[in-house]
Amino acid sequence: MKTTNTKAGGRRKAAAAILTAALIGTTLSSFAAASAGAAIPAAPGSHAVSGVPAAALTQVNVPGTTALSAAAVDLAKYGYTEREFYAAGTANRYRGAVAGSLQTATVIDGGWAYRTRVLVRAPEPGHFNGTLLVEWTNVTIGVDADFVFAEAHEDLLRQGYAYAVVSVQKVGVDRLKSWSPARYGTLSVDASNVDPQGGGNIDNCGPIACAGDPLSWDVYSQVAQALKVNAGGAHAPFPGLKIHDVIATGQSQSAFRISTYYDTIQPLANVFDGFVMWDRAGLLRSDLKVPEVSVNSEGLSGLAPTFPTTTYTRAWEVAGSTHGSLYAAEYIDAMFNRDHALIGPTGQPESFSDWVDPSCAVLPAFSTVPNGLVVSAALDSVKKWIELRKPAPPTILFTRDASGNFVRDANGMIEGGVRLSQFVAPLAQISAFNGTAFPCLVSGWHRYFTQAELDQRYGTTRNYVAQVGAAMFTAAKGGYVLPSDAVEATVAATKVSIG
Repeated sequence: MKTTNTKAGGRRKAAAAILTAALIGTTLSSFAAASAGAAIPAAPGSHAVSGVPAAALTQVNVPGTTALSAAAVDLAKYGYTEREFYAAGTANRYRGAVAGSLQTATVIDGGWAYRTRVLVRAPEPGHFNGTLLVEWTNVTIGVDADFVFAEAHEDLLRQGYAYAVVSVQKVGVDRLKSWSPARYGTLSVDASNVDPQGGGNIDNCGPIACAGDPLSWDVYSQVAQALKVNAGGAHAPFPGLKIHDVIATGQSQSAFRISTYYDTIQPLANVFDGFVMWDRAGLLRSDLKVPEVSVNSEGLSGLAPTFPTTTYTRAWEVAGSTHGSLYAAEYIDAMFNRDHALIGPTGQPESFSDWVDPSCAVLPAFSTVPNGLVVSAALDSVKKWIELRKPAPPTILFTRDASGNFVRDANGMIEGGVRLSQFVAPLAQISAFNGTAFPCLVSGWHRYFTQAELDQRYGTTRNYVAQVGAAMFTAAKGGYVLPSDAVEATVAATKVSIG
């Protein structure tokens, strides 16, 4: 971008200061008024008391080896440490824990031994906000990937969440073993998937990267229970932290699994106090008083249905967003380029972007609309719902016509939903779709505007800042982004030279 003179820069800073002050003051006052006047339903399932046994945790210490899928960001910068633990126990198999069921599952049998791993990211005690997030790793690409952390890590680390990434499914565990037999060779989540009554499959987990994971439900519950109890003193997973509540989270394939968990296992286990699913929750039962928010992209909304929400569930659709933004892709690329864990069709390691690109009609892939800002707000909303009995902001969907088709403006941009500044006042031309082949179909594409295009579109930096501030103010006032993120976006806009 071109430079500007000192007077122009001063005017921009002054305008940004005024806008920022107005944004903070108005947003916070409106939140306070909404909180004071909001109708509060019966208490959700906060601070759940569970009879689920805790997995046995043992810190991994295998000389000459490293952890696969460790954080691809400088955790120490945020006052965090990361350790890896083996998690072992015995699990039940369940009948009825299948996608689409709205009935509580029943136990078939127990005593099935498992041993997996969990990555633990712990803040300093003075920075901890009291909430543990437990991510069910996505294994669609054949290796563990923590897409929720990838997308929203900057916010999550600043806010002081404790974080855990659990290898729950056989696909991910088997890749751990093949990647480093020395470190992970003893892991296993294997079990018979045959129902002794009738001989059919116990676990019908869908067509994506899953041949049946009947132990996954108890593996997830028992590892979360161990982290929640946080036993072991100095050897505990989160030394010095007292965990008040636990939120389950996952993206895409993991979100589908967690939907089934919510409907069929949560009533039995009662380990989690809340849920946040990103792209996307299935149909959720209406008789559970356990708060849940699903954040859904435009890219996937065209392929997957949006189900009706209930008193304790919400769905937020994000305009212009894709099934993982450019920022999540950059994080996952850094992780896979470091670990060489994702193997391409040629048999050689490749990046996540390289895995996506062959199916793309337009490059570069991915939208620049940051889903993570909305995911972060969803987690914060569920946390407040648990702790303060303040319901999350209401469901917000794209506008659809009588036939259920998306309504778009004259430029083809979708109407309705959460409308971030990166969609309303973009620095790039974006699309939530890309060709007809998965995964690029839902990954979209972007092309950054030239300086001349920015000048023509906005005229001046002041106009651009005003548009960014207005969009983010609206989103923050609704509760769909955090006030701090709205302010940060507005301030960042002042650094873009236009006109």
